[in-house]
Amino acid sequence: METPDESWILFDGMLKPASSPVIPADSRGLMYGDGAFETIRVYRGSTLLLENHLDRLNRGLHALGMDQLDRTRKKTLEGKLYQLLRKNDLLSRDAIIRLQFWRKGGRGYHAVDGHSRYAAVASVCPDYRQYYPVLATVSTRRIPSGCLPSEGKFTNGINYILAAREAADKGADDALMQTVDGAVSETTIANICWIKGTSIFTPSLQCDLLPGITRNIMLDIVNRNSELEMREGIYSVESLYKAEAVVLCNSVREIMAVSKVDGHVFETDHPVVSELQQLYTAFRIEHSKVLPHTS
Repeated sequence: METPDESWILFDGMLKPASSPVIPADSRGLMYGDGAFETIRVYRGSTLLLENHLDRLNRGLHALGMDQLDRTRKKTLEGKLYQLLRKNDLLSRDAIIRLQFWRKGGRGYHAVDGHSRYAAVASVCPDYRQYYPVLATVSTRRIPSGCLPSEGKFTNGINYILAAREAADKGADDALMQTVDGAVSETTIANICWIKGTSIFTPSLQCDLLPGITRNIMLDIVNRNSELEMREGIYSVESLYKAEAVVLCNSVREIMAVSKVDGHVFETDHPVVSELQQLYTAFRIEHSKVLPHTS
């Protein structure tokens, strides 16, 4: 029976009460983390570059040998996400959607079934505008892309979980992860950049990082700004320590200043940080699209 405060999820295209059991205990998603996901921010019913998120989801599904979403399935899914937001009374608020796909089939590492199931949950997006995280370097290294492809977001997040726990033990909000060779890679939830003057430094794709959608937006807006210079490369943590400001970027938290890394203090009100945030907001306003309304 539905209660007034009941939250709802989307399961294989059907709206279900969040409290109802829908995923079987022998799900490959539960047993092996055999799947891929996307986290999408919604701005009062509008999304930013949703097509890019679904394309990256497809790259993850392809890497796992699972069926991808064609154009028709993408359009149907967009309408279902609108229904999910409406059912949870989130169309007039900023929200977060977690979209999770996993493989059908039984036990064993030799997966032969390419068919998938999916679920989506929606929640209110917190206000991160006055949040300045603290980072700590950790001994847990980013899995090399040759071992685990970096082009998708995979359900098995043990690498990130171990790094985040290690950072929490140091009193930090997130882990600054490095490659096995000791180069700066990313954090457990975001890509990272740092600022010296009007130059913005960020690890290149050679550093085993997830090529974030917000990272790509930032590369684009900086490269179109004659007063700023983006430098992609392979950098040591010591290079980051010498920065004036450090920022994280992802789709949910957008562009966010970091206050400390391993005890080194950085400017959270740096003018280049403010400029990046303003440029990103302008890009978002221009490119956001309303989710298709469905009955």
